[in-house]
Amino acid sequence: MALTLDISNSTALLTLAEEGKFNPESLAAFDAALDRTIDDESVTLLLITGRDKNFSQGLDLDYLGSAEPEEAIAFVKACMHMIARLLQFPVPVVSAINGHAFGLGFMIAIASDYSVMRADKGFMCLPEIDLGMTLESGMNALVTGKLQGRLLRDALLTGKRFGGEEAKQAGVVDAATTSDQLLARAEELAQPMRGKDRRALAGLKADIHRPILNVIAAG
Repeated sequence: MALTLDISNSTALLTLAEEGKFNPESLAAFDAALDRTIDDESVTLLLITGRDKNFSQGLDLDYLGSAEPEEAIAFVKACMHMIARLLQFPVPVVSAINGHAFGLGFMIAIASDYSVMRADKGFMCLPEIDLGMTLESGMNALVTGKLQGRLLRDALLTGKRFGGEEAKQAGVVDAATTSDQLLARAEELAQPMRGKDRRALAGLKADIHRPILNVIAAG
């Protein structure tokens, strides 16, 4: 099932494809959904969620394995430009993590203003250590800017899998809840930021995240 965007009651609900894997086609669809959300001035909240057991499995490794090296590098950088958009998005962004969030899926969650995860199902992890990979510079700036100390060590250097309650306790997400309350809790989390001036909100977010954005822009 393809990515969908539903806008109603000033909320844009972006639901990722079945496994939430990112390749050029799905990244283009994601960016187009962000464009549509910004263009609709009635929108005051962006919710990002997934389907079934997955929020997002991150980069499409089959695509990366078949791409030419230069193409793969350019694609990963394009993914980080998408992350840069989330970091300075003009309305609050909440990741409603319905299932597994691996790699880039994990990064989407920590690039969001708020995140909530199912307490009973799914894991968040950065699997690069187990894939024998290092992080592209923008990814590294995001992860090291958002995670610190033992949490950074465990997430990045051991590939630790965080369930919902553990992710909440570690500060990776803001809340953990049941599946039927996931979207409602996501909207609740965003209320303090909702309805703020778009230009001011985007500018303040950009300033907060300037070190990360500078690295992503430099490539």
